[in-house]
Amino acid sequence: MTHPAPGRRASAPGGGGGRGGPVDWRLYLVTDPHLGGGREVVPRIVHDAVLGGVGVVQVRDKECDDDEFAARAAAVADAARRAGAQVGRDVPVFVNDRLDVARELGLHLHVGQRDVPFGRARAALPGHLMLGLSIESDEQLDVALAGPGPAPDVIGVSPVWSTATKTDTAAALGPAGADRIARAAHRRGVPAVGIGGITAANVGLLAGTALDGVCVVSAVMTAPDPGAAATALLGRWDLARTRSRA
Repeated sequence: MTHPAPGRRASAPGGGGGRGGPVDWRLYLVTDPHLGGGREVVPRIVHDAVLGGVGVVQVRDKECDDDEFAARAAAVADAARRAGAQVGRDVPVFVNDRLDVARELGLHLHVGQRDVPFGRARAALPGHLMLGLSIESDEQLDVALAGPGPAPDVIGVSPVWSTATKTDTAAALGPAGADRIARAAHRRGVPAVGIGGITAANVGLLAGTALDGVCVVSAVMTAPDPGAAATALLGRWDLARTRSRA
């Protein structure tokens, strides 16, 4: 599998960019129905957040069954598509862990270290769909990149800082650890996004690292104005990155 430069990925159906066109990884939203105030309001939050600058969305809901999850994921994908059309860009939509739902809806898939094995997911997922993988350590990245099969299309470096939204994670990596893993991923052309405890107050601390972007949950899902929250996060990321490279 040939990887383009970090931060670039292709175009696919089911919610925007995929293999063949660029993906804007700078701000990646992971949904949470409880933080958002209920499953029925998640599509509205996603729509507003995309208008505010979110470039990638992942639908995560560990509690509902596959049928309900599929209906909710389809609604989120539609919201992301409509908002993306308004701002003139494709917004890829990933589903968390649910391989069968990803295949059914034609959405991208993200798996963790304790979900369906990466190799099995990649073999079962249509080739035009992206597959992301959570990475908690240098050792896990080494395994993911060892081959002979394809590498992930993106890695989620987790957790950068400890967070209450996900308790089954390894020790916090901090900016330095996230930077080290992102640099190793880039050597294989794999983009890397950081997740865990990221807010508008600390997102600038990551802009000088090799991360291609950040994943947020509560920083957008709990905001009174998700669009404004996304705009603020992206603005702080961009400003800090510009300053770090000056």
